[in-house]
Amino acid sequence: MPMLNSIKRRLVEPLATLVNELHIGSDGTAASADDGGARTLASITPTVRIIDDTSILVEGSFTVNHVFSDSVQEVYLQYKDPSTGEFIPVYRADIQPFTKNAQNEVLFSFILELD
Repeated sequence: MPMLNSIKRRLVEPLATLVNELHIGSDGTAASADDGGARTLASITPTVRIIDDTSILVEGSFTVNHVFSDSVQEVYLQYKDPSTGEFIPVYRADIQPFTKNAQNEVLFSFILELD
C-alpha cells in the first residue's frame, strides 16, 4: 500500500530544508543513484519552495558574472551543514556540455517529489 499524502507532507517539509546548495560542475561522467560529489565550478544558494504535499521546487541562476574556461557538464544539489561543514548529496545529473560565459545566464529548475 502506498504511503498516504498526509504523512508525505510531514516528510517534504524537512526535505525543503535539506537542499541548500546548487552546484554546476565539469565532470562529464554518467550520474547514478550512488553519486557522492561533483567537480564544482561554482555553487549558489538556491530558492526552495514547497509546491504541494509531495513536491518541492528548487531553482537557481548562474548570472553573467559566472564565467568558466571548462564546459559545464553536470548539475548537483546538496545539503551542507553550516555548523560542521558535512555535506549530504541530494541529486546529481550529467547534462549536455555548454560554455558558460559573460554573454549568457543559466537558470536551473528542479522538482523533487516524494513517491
